[in-house]
Amino acid sequence: MKTYWRLHPDGESPEELLEPENQVSKPWGGADHGRCDKCGGSGRTTFHCSSCTGQADPRCEVCHGQVEFEGECPTCRGSGEITESERRGASVFPDPDGLYRYMLRRDSDMSGSVIVELEGKESDDPDFDADEGALLVFPTRIVAAGDIDRARIEELQQELSRETA
Repeated sequence: MKTYWRLHPDGESPEELLEPENQVSKPWGGADHGRCDKCGGSGRTTFHCSSCTGQADPRCEVCHGQVEFEGECPTCRGSGEITESERRGASVFPDPDGLYRYMLRRDSDMSGSVIVELEGKESDDPDFDADEGALLVFPTRIVAAGDIDRARIEELQQELSRETA
């Protein structure tokens, strides 16, 4: 079965993700309603797969090897207006590098977190950040949980710095 990756608070059991009430996703910083800030109200946005940034993979369930393409905005579902504040499923990435790149682009503090590998069934709902490679799944099994790979994060941080230079 396919596995996925996400961060989880270090002091909490990853097994909590198996409980249906914990299988919801909300936008970073809370939900804003009204005109969509991601697509500017156009209903379309550019997708940039965080998992395939290093190398396109036609088997990628996010971008199918396209890496960057235009599509329906996942935040407003193409309407131009944000009307939802949560979606069904836990937010995940198809690989740890995609997760790390996503967090680094947000300058997110990953201290106090562990990385969790889990199996799950993909949700029909798009993640609010599907344009960056995030997916929603209903976790069915925790495969592993462990320390964040600080050395790999450093490598990816340098890679991202070169992209923006």
